[in-house]
Amino acid sequence: MADSERLLTMTTDGTPEITGIYVLLGPDNLDPDEEDLRTNFEKQLEKGGAVTMTTSLGEESGTRVVLVKVPMSRLGPAAEELKLYMPTTYSSDEVEEDESPSIWERIMDIFETDEEVDYISAPFRWDKKELFAGIEDPNTFFRSALRSYLTHHILIRTDVSKKKDNADGINIRGLNYLKLKGVYSDVFILHDRPSTLHRRQAFKEKDDDTKVVDPRQELWDAWRQWYKFQPLWKVRNYFGEKIAFYFAWVGLYSESLILPTIFGLIVFIYGLSTEKVDINLAGDATQQVYKFFIIFNNKLTPWFGLAVCIWGTWFVEQWKRKSNSLKYEWDVSNFEQLEPDRPQFYGSKTRKNPITDEEEWFYPFYKLYLKISCSATLLFFMVGLVVASTIGVIVFRLAVSFNPLLTSILSSVINATAIMILGFIYEKIAYKLTDWENHRTQTDYDDALIIKLFAFQFVNNFTSLFYIAFFKQYYSKNEIFPGVNKTETCDYSYNKTVSIVQANGETIEGPETFQSCFPMLMMQVAILMIMKPIPKFCKDVILPTLRFYVIRLYKSCKDNGSPDAATLEGQGEKKKELIDIIEEDRQLIPGDNDFTLTEYTEKTIMYGLIMLFGTVFPLAPLIAIICNLVDIRVDAYRILWKNRRYIAQRAEDIGIWQYILEFLNMIGVVVTSLILAHTLDISNDSVLEGIDDRWLVAFAFEHVCFAIKFLIAYMIPDVPSDVQFKMRKEQFQVNRLFERGPVKKDDTSTNETTRI
Repeated sequence: MADSERLLTMTTDGTPEITGIYVLLGPDNLDPDEEDLRTNFEKQLEKGGAVTMTTSLGEESGTRVVLVKVPMSRLGPAAEELKLYMPTTYSSDEVEEDESPSIWERIMDIFETDEEVDYISAPFRWDKKELFAGIEDPNTFFRSALRSYLTHHILIRTDVSKKKDNADGINIRGLNYLKLKGVYSDVFILHDRPSTLHRRQAFKEKDDDTKVVDPRQELWDAWRQWYKFQPLWKVRNYFGEKIAFYFAWVGLYSESLILPTIFGLIVFIYGLSTEKVDINLAGDATQQVYKFFIIFNNKLTPWFGLAVCIWGTWFVEQWKRKSNSLKYEWDVSNFEQLEPDRPQFYGSKTRKNPITDEEEWFYPFYKLYLKISCSATLLFFMVGLVVASTIGVIVFRLAVSFNPLLTSILSSVINATAIMILGFIYEKIAYKLTDWENHRTQTDYDDALIIKLFAFQFVNNFTSLFYIAFFKQYYSKNEIFPGVNKTETCDYSYNKTVSIVQANGETIEGPETFQSCFPMLMMQVAILMIMKPIPKFCKDVILPTLRFYVIRLYKSCKDNGSPDAATLEGQGEKKKELIDIIEEDRQLIPGDNDFTLTEYTEKTIMYGLIMLFGTVFPLAPLIAIICNLVDIRVDAYRILWKNRRYIAQRAEDIGIWQYILEFLNMIGVVVTSLILAHTLDISNDSVLEGIDDRWLVAFAFEHVCFAIKFLIAYMIPDVPSDVQFKMRKEQFQVNRLFERGPVKKDDTSTNETTRI
């Protein structure tokens, strides 16, 4: 059989499908040492059973193409080496025959997009492969994402080094090392698709019974139905658990935002109907605009702040339950315990592994600690730049003397722009620092990178808000810089009836003018909420669209609209099909280092704006839910059709982002309490009217809120009871399975004991 035919996968219905094919691109001509590395690498792949095909993209391209597909005989042992859990012949979804679904279950089924059956899983063993479901079809036993994951694992661990090369502590010199040496200039995995030859043949014969299934189109058809649940199992099967966990999290986040969005709209409508806003178009423009913003500061505002604080805890607890359910269903509960080392990890000393008693390289903790300390120092320096940029915006506001409203808007835009620029610069630095720190596993690497990025982004995004909320009002009465006879101003003032003690000791009621920074803080939060998605929209939608039309125009000019007349028949045509597909996927946008990292960062900053400053802008949840609903579908479309396929990565949860959410929940209570005590204006008809000691109100609010949050967290178990039962049942079933062998369909003696 020719190589091009062996690269195709035959599905259960006999349809040839292109799946699990890795593409290695490199120059035709290499130095002798580099050529020797490439030859050694490719020979080892073939020796291990991999199917390879070498070709070129054209006589003038100078690019050599190697297509690699790893068969079941090599994927199976790799799965056992990684201790992957695979579905057995037991199903955890079995129910009693006379048990009918409830009305609620029938309603929810309308919105479901997944139909996968959850089987009881066990660590895969190649010598007992007959115990696992679907093993009779080796082409489809491993789902698409897992085939990608295993193939990548094999390639990056196919070692081309010699014993003398290991003196620097680098254990494995695989694909990543060859890319670093320039042996391969570009590496990617093809998107799954049906063979175009099969589609063409079906069209010629006009066979209506012939149904060609495109895996990507099938996933997109289910994903784009915005009124239904996301097809999380299908996403997991195509992209892996790490990306699937992100979409599961953002989906639950969007659903949970419905309640605070409704409450925020009620606060807004209540303010419109009850607050008397006397707009004078002939008056000062700043004062008139800020007068309108005051509608958000009404009797319901403190209650909205309390609701947001409680909602944050409820959302996190609900996510813990969903995360633990998915962790069990997707068989990744023990992933971090069994996670292999990063191929980029290198050791400086050797020691005996306490478990296997084999010699291994390790990196001393004190060296890692010193490097992390250096990284923290640079982080503090970048934080200092953020503070300096905030001071620069303040100086700009003091130095500019034209229209106050325009000055306020312009300074807010400048601040938001500085935030995005500094964030872009620091992101590049953070990657370099984390690479330098040399973390052993990918999870440790990701956690270290996330801490750096989020700590900076938190300060970068919230410094100006903290200043406006808690310091600006003070500097409206005091010099901001010693010796400079200029003070800050909140640009909005109001009169309030207060008790004035006269010289003779009598107390009379009279008006007093107060500065209020509430409208300015609200405007700053609104601008950040609106501007944050704009760069991402340009990057994910506008630029890829422009890129698509430029490439299409270039191709039309180059090809002159005429097909190649020298199309080969038979084997040549199949080979040409693969080359065309390589070119098609090669033109797609290369994926980021980690798709989920930028997405989590953006969503978490928006979440932080709601938790910390949602009190002053009750429409923040509405903006967040709109952005999320649009972004989910935009991200789904681009990773399916516009980006190169992401190499599947496994994960057992959302990682350290879980703790970041809890941190934001805790600090959100404190900030909301301070806003109630310091920033919200108490008018004569306020809910806090008559309470002089506002700090006492803040103290009481904080303690009551924390008490409610801890009570909610205590009452909601992290792991659903049905999942706990299934986990215990699974352990029993797996032990019995390996003792008694696979379950037969006609084995009625075990039916009752296998039901969950």
